[in-house]
Amino acid sequence: MTRLRQLLMCFCGLLLTVAGPSAASGQTAQSKQPAAQPVRKFSLVYRTEPDRGLTVYCPDDWQPTDRRPALVIFRCNIPEQREHFRKLGMVIIKPVLANVNHGRLPGSTLEEIRQLPKPRHQVEDTKTAIRFIRQNAGRLGIDPEKIVATGTSGGGDLSLQASINRAFENPRDDRTVSPRPDALILYCPAFDGIDIWYVTTKVVLDRTRKGAPSFLPLLPRFIENTTDEYATPVNHRADLIQLAADLGKEQNIDEGEISNFQNVLRLFNKSDWQLLNPVEDELKMAATRILDDEPFPPTLIMYGDRDHLYQHQQAFVAAARKRGKKFDLKILAGAGHSFMMGPPFQEPSTAEAEQFLRRQKFLPVEQN
Repeated sequence: MTRLRQLLMCFCGLLLTVAGPSAASGQTAQSKQPAAQPVRKFSLVYRTEPDRGLTVYCPDDWQPTDRRPALVIFRCNIPEQREHFRKLGMVIIKPVLANVNHGRLPGSTLEEIRQLPKPRHQVEDTKTAIRFIRQNAGRLGIDPEKIVATGTSGGGDLSLQASINRAFENPRDDRTVSPRPDALILYCPAFDGIDIWYVTTKVVLDRTRKGAPSFLPLLPRFIENTTDEYATPVNHRADLIQLAADLGKEQNIDEGEISNFQNVLRLFNKSDWQLLNPVEDELKMAATRILDDEPFPPTLIMYGDRDHLYQHQQAFVAAARKRGKKFDLKILAGAGHSFMMGPPFQEPSTAEAEQFLRRQKFLPVEQN
């Protein structure tokens, strides 16, 4: 038995989830409602060393020999949406990715941070999961040419990364199998983290010159490579702010300058994101910067005009169009980030995604 077959047999079993009241609830025959169909789901390991799993949610009449469209959901959990597309006949697949937990960073040492999973590992996992799904289409009951990737915020960006990222690969993957989804639905995507989270060296230098010039010769104690485009902090933000106070006192720097420079240091993300995700990695994941001339698969991008990432989303759209990319775009008036997770935008955005899939023939076209 091959290792792949062993992995495919290493699933957690079929788990039945029954909705609604049971026959043992004491209801009278007149008040009984028809029992809902059990939702059949199972789990598989899609990579090892370390293990990563995925959960498969099957349509009611699913058979392993089917050739159905698959909806692969990254970093997003909206049960209502998942159930909507499952009932329309899609196989829903939710992979677990490397656990990038930036909330742990402020309390971790620099050495511990170096050992933690990185965002690049999530890019690798995203591509590995798509490859695994495509390789095992015959067991999953899906069409290997109808794999739709979707996700919210960072999950939307990761779905796109599976299509356009060439930098990060799991060395154990079979590179002859394409990791590219056949279609993309990107909800409020967090494109270009380099522009969202990172501080440019120019901003650091300009603000320091203006408000704290005494700290200019001391900058190498706080950031690395001051000639690079992005300033890389050498330690936790809180530690750098304390160092500014200590050095300022030691150097007899005016308290106003110390305070101004501490405000410059506060530009670095509170959770010390750059210590986990080095600039050189993020540049290889910045969607606008890694666009090539290859066409997108059929793609729907949705975000709201009140999203705090709106300007970055708009910048990506403009850059992609400049490169000749074709995609559907829906901007929802009044919607903020993660708009699809509740009223009034959940149902309209789900309907928009459904119509997109019908137009692209991933779902049957509705007959009037």
